[in-house]
Amino acid sequence: MIPQSYTLLLATQDLSTPEREFLFAQPGWLWVLLVLPLLLILRRRRGTGTAVRHPGMRFIAELLPKPATLAGFVGPVAAVLAMACIILALAQPQWKTQQKEPISSGIDIMIACDLSGSMALKDMKQGRKIVDRLTSAQSVIKEFINNRPNDRMGLVAFAGKAKLSSPLTMDHAILLHQLNDFELTETDNFERVRRPGTIIEDGTAIGSAIASAATRLEERSDTKSKIIILVTDGINNKGKIGPVEAAQNAADLGIRIYTIAIGRDTRISRHVTQSDSIDEKCLRDIANLTGGRYYRAGSEQSLAEAFSVIDKLEKTDSEPRVFDVYEELFYWPMGAATLLLLISLTWGIVLPRPAP
Repeated sequence: MIPQSYTLLLATQDLSTPEREFLFAQPGWLWVLLVLPLLLILRRRRGTGTAVRHPGMRFIAELLPKPATLAGFVGPVAAVLAMACIILALAQPQWKTQQKEPISSGIDIMIACDLSGSMALKDMKQGRKIVDRLTSAQSVIKEFINNRPNDRMGLVAFAGKAKLSSPLTMDHAILLHQLNDFELTETDNFERVRRPGTIIEDGTAIGSAIASAATRLEERSDTKSKIIILVTDGINNKGKIGPVEAAQNAADLGIRIYTIAIGRDTRISRHVTQSDSIDEKCLRDIANLTGGRYYRAGSEQSLAEAFSVIDKLEKTDSEPRVFDVYEELFYWPMGAATLLLLISLTWGIVLPRPAP
């Protein structure tokens, strides 16, 4: 892989047609190239004579075949050229290209997805088949991400504790990859872990999920609109901070929370509920406290409709950023130097320089 380095600059120009610029990162090494011609000049200087001339042998010398001098010329020249290529590599040639981060014209969104054991219940209709709650949530969230390419988004997974899966980013491919990797922890009848998932500790820590998402949104001060989309199917029963307290802290930071209760209603009657039923009152309080809205999604269609409403939120512009991208080219002169050295060595072995 070609190594690259990045320098963050302020966006001050239009880069719809980025320009490439060739440069040397270490141009001081190029001065050494001036020394190389001297090596060839000094090599051609005549040294002290080592033979005695006899006038009677001149006619014999004219009859003898003249030795080839190419062998003594190609090898040294190839070696000098190899040294020149090594110097060019040390000077670090590069292509410089300016690239602009996609303009963010939306809002900062953190999506908190419940990964508790109850998300494995298969009560969500997807087309003609019935799927579990997590599969349905992944499908709708994926479509939501794809429909908002100009928003910075992040992911928080939570069960018995919250875990940041992806910070706020414009690279939605990372979000989709992390979303596809969400797995539920499987336990046996004795609550022992049979297969660990994304979060091993089971439970529903709604307050911790809100706090984790709000912390990431607070880090960005250049965006006016910040929201959290909370998708859950349970009641808060874990975590060191309560959902309402976490929602109040988020409201103080100007963060709106949209809560979505996923899954069919498990209530036996109006007054009797099962232990894994959804705490709709708590989710409504969270949404009302922060200026958001509460949605009930008993099917994938209603879940998609909830995300569709959220998709119509007010948008705001954010200043783009420009990056200088440096593509290293040193491997080209280094490859040429290796080839020239092989030529020099091979030529000297196959056609050695004749003796005087």
